[in-house]
Amino acid sequence: MGEQNNLYYHVEKLVNCLQEDFDLDCAQGVSLFTSKSRRNEAWLEELDNKFKVKDNVELDDVENLKAEIDAKLDTLEVKVDYYEKLFKELEEFQNEMKIKTVVNKRRQSQVPK
Repeated sequence: MGEQNNLYYHVEKLVNCLQEDFDLDCAQGVSLFTSKSRRNEAWLEELDNKFKVKDNVELDDVENLKAEIDAKLDTLEVKVDYYEKLFKELEEFQNEMKIKTVVNKRRQSQVPK
């Protein structure tokens, strides 16, 4: 019975030591978390004072303006594509006209006068 009591005593002592270590680690973790949270709050307040956030109306206006600009850019891209295709067709037409002119000049030079 004495050995069993001695064993319970040592087990309880070990449990108490573990509980103390656990409590100490928890307290240190909470302290670290609290200090970091306070630093983050101070930093956030500093940023809030330094950079003012636009209100929702201004943000909506900017978003609407962006949408208008995107629509205008889309329209402009369509027009640019159209003019690029037209330019290529005109180049082809011009090349054909050059060839026809050369062929016509050759014919005229071969026709007896």
